[in-house]
Amino acid sequence: MPSLSTILAYAGFAGALVSWIAGAAICARALMAQGGNRGMVLLAPFAWPLIGRAKRASEAAAAQLNKALVAFIACMLLGTAAFAASANLSRFAK
Repeated sequence: MPSLSTILAYAGFAGALVSWIAGAAICARALMAQGGNRGMVLLAPFAWPLIGRAKRASEAAAAQLNKALVAFIACMLLGTAAFAASANLSRFAK
């Protein structure tokens, strides 16, 4: 049982990483389409949840950004819960 929880934890954290990268790419693409500040495009990989909302992205881009943000939060919750379960199950197994 601890190994299943460990696999779920790795899958959750991998999904969070992928959704973070997808959100950064979507945000950078939306910022480049609007034109303007190149500095914001360079900050997109680090702060895309904040930049996408501040720059008033188009409706389609905002929907994609929101989906990426929800996916990131869900994957982090799954990974954290599975890690906690794995840690507790491995402690009880000893």
